[in-house]
Amino acid sequence: MIAHYLATAYRRYGRGPDAYDCWGMVRDARVRMFGKPLLASYGEIGGQDARGMTEAVNATIKAHLRPCGPVPGAMAMGWRGRLCVHVGIVVEADGRKWVLETNDSTGPVITRLRDFEARFLKVTYHDD
Repeated sequence: MIAHYLATAYRRYGRGPDAYDCWGMVRDARVRMFGKPLLASYGEIGGQDARGMTEAVNATIKAHLRPCGPVPGAMAMGWRGRLCVHVGIVVEADGRKWVLETNDSTGPVITRLRDFEARFLKVTYHDD
């Protein structure tokens, strides 16, 4: 299933199934890969809208999620100060944990946890 996401394109406001932005990919992968409830679309929030992303993430945490460690299926949230600037989802491949993510510069990739965490001032993990 990871291969499906790696074969897609990055698209601002993308909600799949052929193109995603970071929120769209996490939203879809939670359902398809982990059988979790579908989160709100927030399709009007683009990748460069850190305030909008932060509001969406905070609303989602408040309504659905709890803090956890980097377990498969958890959302990985990258923060710069009080702003959430990126999200990914923890997956397992080759016996290791990775973050499945997409953005406009790389497109879809799986990133080692430590490399994902190194890009942000803070990373939090949340799950149902």
